[in-house]
Amino acid sequence: MRFTFISSAVALVASTLLLNGAEAQQLCNGYADLCAKTYDQVAYATTHNAFAYTPPGALAANQDNDIPTQLKDGIRAFMLDAYTSPSGATNDIELCHSYCSLLDAGPLSTVLGQFKTFMDQNPNEVITIFWENAGNLTPALFQTVYQAAGMTPYLYTQATGNTTWPTLASMIASKKRLLNFVDGGADASVPWLMEEYNFIFETPWQITKGSEYPCTIDRPKDQERGMYVMNHFISGQVTLGNQTIDVPQSSIAAQTNTADLASHANKCTQTFNKIPNFVAVDFYEQGSLLQTVAQLNGVTWNGKVATPAAGTKSSAAAGTIVGASSVVASLAAAAAVFAL
Repeated sequence: MRFTFISSAVALVASTLLLNGAEAQQLCNGYADLCAKTYDQVAYATTHNAFAYTPPGALAANQDNDIPTQLKDGIRAFMLDAYTSPSGATNDIELCHSYCSLLDAGPLSTVLGQFKTFMDQNPNEVITIFWENAGNLTPALFQTVYQAAGMTPYLYTQATGNTTWPTLASMIASKKRLLNFVDGGADASVPWLMEEYNFIFETPWQITKGSEYPCTIDRPKDQERGMYVMNHFISGQVTLGNQTIDVPQSSIAAQTNTADLASHANKCTQTFNKIPNFVAVDFYEQGSLLQTVAQLNGVTWNGKVATPAAGTKSSAAAGTIVGASSVVASLAAAAAVFAL
């Protein structure tokens, strides 16, 4: 009898461990229900100009938290801008906003190290990077930087014209779970750096305060694709000489990223008869981005909340910017750039 009891207890413990292990393996981007969905059936919380978070309150800053914090919080798609390194380095890429003199977030090699650390430690996450190739850099340079950072084992490639995407579970099992799309300059020599507009279209990105949130195809012009980016961020405009700069609007981000976000997502879902795959916002920690994306995915939000911004940030209630000296400094720097 005692032997039977012990055997039963061992069997129960073993089955519990197996069940728990199976459940852990079934989590994909934080939700078990996403594992069976193909990549193109899922919505991803996305940060616009994800690298543009420093200095706090800067004119060109689109985010309040750094990329490691964004990853920890549940952001799974990142928009980055690629420029030639100001130092003249031929084996790295600089992350800048509009001009490196306006906002320079440093070398890509550092940021890829942050991505690698997260992906090494979180094997059930599928990550996407969107590249704005502002510096007209070659795919070979991207290849050099990614290889040096040790990212090659994670890189996923989808053949042009192939509209059948794998499930998140199969991407995780293969370890090929980092996708990279570029808006220009892609070629067959680096197949993992995929031409964005072969697979994805975007809604308009230049949205000013008080204007309607659009659900039209902006890029590539009037050409629908299997997936889409819903750009959802408000910009003000500052004119310096003959140049106009779009200025992120942190002071209204709480409203922009809550009721306005849900309404925009519902509108675009109805317009295109499919959910937005990449929900791109500024100041993601304000509002309810993560809850909205969970709703789009048809899953019960897991309760995970974004990390509050460190340091100064905008006051949505007052509609003013705390730490305005940083903005003034940025305006002065921008003016100096355009004076050259």
